[in-house]
Amino acid sequence: MFSLKSPLVRFAPWLIVGTFAVVAIGVGVASDIGAVNGRLGGDFPSFYAAGRIVLDGNGSQLYDPAFQQTAQSDLLVDGQFLYFAYPPYTAVVYSSLAWMPFGLAFGIHTALALAALVGALVAIRPLVRGYLDGWGRLGIALVACLMSYPVLRSVMGGQNATFTLLGFALVARFDDDDRPFATGSVAACLLYKPQFGLLVLALLLVGRRWRAIMWSIPVAVFLFGIGAVVTGGFWITTWLEAVADFGAENLDVNGPLMISAWGWFQNVMGPGGAATWIAMAVVLATAIPFAVATATRRWTSIPWYAAAPVILVAAPSALYYDATLTAVTVITTLAWARGLHWLAISSIVAVTWLQAPAMAIGWSPLFIPILATAAAFALAAFRPPGMRAIRPPPLDAGHP
Repeated sequence: MFSLKSPLVRFAPWLIVGTFAVVAIGVGVASDIGAVNGRLGGDFPSFYAAGRIVLDGNGSQLYDPAFQQTAQSDLLVDGQFLYFAYPPYTAVVYSSLAWMPFGLAFGIHTALALAALVGALVAIRPLVRGYLDGWGRLGIALVACLMSYPVLRSVMGGQNATFTLLGFALVARFDDDDRPFATGSVAACLLYKPQFGLLVLALLLVGRRWRAIMWSIPVAVFLFGIGAVVTGGFWITTWLEAVADFGAENLDVNGPLMISAWGWFQNVMGPGGAATWIAMAVVLATAIPFAVATATRRWTSIPWYAAAPVILVAAPSALYYDATLTAVTVITTLAWARGLHWLAISSIVAVTWLQAPAMAIGWSPLFIPILATAAAFALAAFRPPGMRAIRPPPLDAGHP
């Protein structure tokens, strides 16, 4: 085992991540000047094009498929099209990148996604006392996260899962620090991905974090106002219609990538009917014990480490890269195991790569360990084990 005091172990991970960011920006710039050929950006063209639509003052047509396709015509080839189904305030954020050349914007987005991953790990450091102390431990955790399939594909594919992870980690940190304004404000900002943001707010409500909920309301109203200015006063109706239409197509195209109970069972068994009832039973079986234990305070704080897999299972829609949220679960659990446990870390990273052949086999293997983890926490809710609070005990002094 390498010593955490070794300069190689302490600084090599940061060198790797820094190089990753520099290369991403460099490749983006090279693409803009024509030195790199081929498709760049993964799913980023949909976000970039949405930002471009807002920047050009065409927000009222944001959810028009034909208009989106036109906005992406110079970013994709052979008539390809990636639909943007996020709320309008998300497009406003991406408009801050849309004024740049596409390649540079993608490179900067990649660097920001890496920075969000670092920020999430820094945010939860006090919640896993000792486990992420020091540059060596933090760097190793960072590289391990980046080596996992969902995180790597999210960062390289222009997705925003690490931004969601950062928001989730900040909510956990601020809630643990009893900072209701910050907790509620960040939780409301997670509404940029409503299927997760609403569940986080629901958990705060179940946990009786009344002040945090109170502070989340003006932020949510502010976001609604941005949507009204950009897309029109009835944007929620327009957006919901677009999401409904997109949902059916998304299941057809990305069914093997679904890791929520709703998406996974409908992909395997077909839409409606038995799949819907089984998914509902699974969601209730995992979410209700967790909610009851939180409401009755059988845990001494909201167990955010357990919330991530439950949220992924219960969400109306979640794709494999959203499993990035479970970084909080994995790191907290390993912290309770008191040590880095190289074999455990390597095994967890290896398990995430089971998702790689999902399109070939037709369903998501990653859903199974996520569901198993959510079920384990549901069982623990009936009889909470030693993990009664989000803070694990500190590591023994001198532990490697």
